[in-house]
Amino acid sequence: MATQTGITISGPNEPYTVVDTIPRPTPGPTQALVKTLYVGLNPVEPFMQHTGMLVESWPAVLGSDVSGVVLEVGADCKKIKKGDYIFTCVPVGISEFSSFQEAFLVEEDWVFKKGDSVGLEEACTVGAGLLTAGLALLDGQGLELPAPGSKAAEKDSWVIVMGGSGSVGRYCVQLASLAGYKVLASCSPSKNELALKAGASATFNNRAPVEEQLAEIGRITGGKFAHIVDTSLMALDLSVKALESISKASGAKYLATVDDWSEMTVPDSLNLYRVKLGMLGRTGTEQEHITAKIAEMVAVFQAHIDAGQIRPLDYHLVDGEGWEAIIKGIADMEAGKLPKKPVVKAQSE
Repeated sequence: MATQTGITISGPNEPYTVVDTIPRPTPGPTQALVKTLYVGLNPVEPFMQHTGMLVESWPAVLGSDVSGVVLEVGADCKKIKKGDYIFTCVPVGISEFSSFQEAFLVEEDWVFKKGDSVGLEEACTVGAGLLTAGLALLDGQGLELPAPGSKAAEKDSWVIVMGGSGSVGRYCVQLASLAGYKVLASCSPSKNELALKAGASATFNNRAPVEEQLAEIGRITGGKFAHIVDTSLMALDLSVKALESISKASGAKYLATVDDWSEMTVPDSLNLYRVKLGMLGRTGTEQEHITAKIAEMVAVFQAHIDAGQIRPLDYHLVDGEGWEAIIKGIADMEAGKLPKKPVVKAQSE
């Protein structure tokens, strides 16, 4: 069997190791083999490395957000062909699909084709953030986007995004705005501009005491909201209080969170949705639902990206190139040294 270079870990909390013994996968009928060019780093990589959660087998190859060039395609591929540039978030924890190696597998329905409007580097900011936001708002809360290139009718209602200056938060802001809602984003005052640039109508200080935050939510929205997304992992109680005590919506009320592992309960009056992007590509009823929804969303989002209605985020290009640069980038990310989403050049074409 042909082998290739990349990064592996041998078990939970074991170090990243550069090796040249990774089996080189062969694409199935609707799959492609893609050469890794750039990777976007996410907190899920150190999470998997330290805990072993989501990892299917050891030794494991990690990596989530990626852009690259197609090397081979399966016999039944219709969407992509050899030589196409693609970007995506791969199924995490499944080594043959993971991006910290020379070449990895993709299912063609899970990838975006890179057009002229998106560069290979900035493309690495899209996958996990946009798909997480899409699951939260489209699958979890029923928001609908307009046809690509058109504008949704403006709604006299707000979507509240907790953590609206983060990567997932800013994609939530973009999607909710595109769907015609006004968006209120929580963030620290120093990051207001990030949320506003993404399309938020207003922001409030998530460092303020809870009662002050609730008062701001009421003052800004007038209670005209039924949708909250918590991308911050820290605002569940605040979100519940806002929906129960401030929202004047007469119908269903929705709360989505990116926390899919902690024990939590919310009042029966709220529709709780827990985003489970990590189920992509796995077997089981819920997993297959997530995989099907992502395939649907990729097709929808592709058209909006090409129309310039969904925009990549600002990023930080890590110094250097190659597997050691990725390892250093992860360490710097964990240490809080990188102010924007880290992107690393893995290989030259």
